[in-house]
Amino acid sequence: MKKLLITVCTASLLASCASFTPDYVVTDASESSAPSWIAQSKAHKIDSSSEAKQNRYFVSDAQNVNQRLCLKSAETRATQKIASEVAQELMSKFEEKNRSTDDSADSKIKDNLEQNIQVNLHGIIVADKYWEKRAYKKEMGAEKDYVAYKCDVVVKIKKTALADAIEAYKDKTVKTLQGENKKAMEEAINDYISDLSNHY
Repeated sequence: MKKLLITVCTASLLASCASFTPDYVVTDASESSAPSWIAQSKAHKIDSSSEAKQNRYFVSDAQNVNQRLCLKSAETRATQKIASEVAQELMSKFEEKNRSTDDSADSKIKDNLEQNIQVNLHGIIVADKYWEKRAYKKEMGAEKDYVAYKCDVVVKIKKTALADAIEAYKDKTVKTLQGENKKAMEEAINDYISDLSNHY
């Protein structure tokens, strides 16, 4: 029964995606068509394979009536995404190694980890930008008629720079943890940095 329900839900979702029609018209764009790197899974293809092995890539988007603010917001969000995703990856390793099951403590550790990684990030490069000027139409399903920019940005950071940011977190913050938390975080960080090193 459960498998049948999942199959029906999946089919419904695919059908709704297939019938999706935009509620806007693109009136201008920075390129004639949207680049493939807009999909996170293809972001690394913006560089040669040898260059891509040395970096991590993050894509983010934003919307604003002002083009400059739209692009800036997308860039800021991409930087935040680096910290958020790296913190999540580290926390997964931390939780695997930690015998404690204090969810509230883990949440505080993750928040602290994310903030500290973001503070210590350096060497982030905006690899490319893409924007569309969209005229949203009420007659097409939008809430109202209006014009706004939709912007996508892909940023990259050297894996070595990412390792440096995590080391900085380790040096400054892990010492404030105690017992199993401290041991588990140190092991998680060492494993994460080792994984980064093995992939460039």
